[in-house]
Amino acid sequence: MDFFQLTEAQRRDIDADGFLIIPEAIDPETVARVTEAGDRLMEPFMADPESVYLQRRDGIVQEEAFDSLVSNSSTVSRIVQLLSPNIHLHTASLIYKKPQSPDTTPPDRGWHRDIGIAEDLGHKDLPRVGIKVCYCLTDFLEPNSGMTLMARGSHQSPEPLAIRKGEPDPPTVVDPCLRAGDAIFFENRIYHTAAPNLSHSVSKVIIYGYSYRWMKVDINLDPPDEQVIARADNEIDKQLLGAYKNVDTPPQGLRDWATRYGINPEPTRWVVEV
Repeated sequence: MDFFQLTEAQRRDIDADGFLIIPEAIDPETVARVTEAGDRLMEPFMADPESVYLQRRDGIVQEEAFDSLVSNSSTVSRIVQLLSPNIHLHTASLIYKKPQSPDTTPPDRGWHRDIGIAEDLGHKDLPRVGIKVCYCLTDFLEPNSGMTLMARGSHQSPEPLAIRKGEPDPPTVVDPCLRAGDAIFFENRIYHTAAPNLSHSVSKVIIYGYSYRWMKVDINLDPPDEQVIARADNEIDKQLLGAYKNVDTPPQGLRDWATRYGINPEPTRWVVEV
């Protein structure tokens, strides 16, 4: 995996906003390859005239055309700098949205935080424990084109998301405009929801989410797929795909990589002499 420096400006942006845009995160050839495979996996959905939205989580890491996304350099190298080398792939999904009429848009958007830790710990003092990378396979150049809506800065809120009565979104809502190949990071604490697709074409994204290794992965990644791990040709991919089943096993794949580039965090000391 090549190294891409997380700039101070990028760190400030995600710390302040809860999300970060990475232009041209994957090249056009990768977009074409991933889209072709995605269309094949979503063929039953596309053929169903009654279906408008589908998020598919099963069979994603098993698809060889998606292999390069597991440790995509321009994104994952920056996630390591935001979290640590002690991470794995937490979730993966393919999302397609067909064009829809404004009349069919539900009034309740379904704003939420990811991973569900607020359900156990409440909203106050939540930690950043996961980051999702949403890769655009189509353009999102106009509002309401099917991209994920973000409530800017809401990751710092110790309260439920405040939405005025009769309105679908908070005042801080952002509908990012992106091109195919761009990616957007968003962390687990930020409130977000799916925007309606009021464009004239199907919107397509693929999402890979990363979290600390001591966090249980999505059911579709548990247990790790041994055939997928065997197909991986490097230790970083093997780590991210769940090869280190014991959480106490050092995450050597990414630890060695981080050491090489001087970004390995200092070890936490349990005891200090006073």
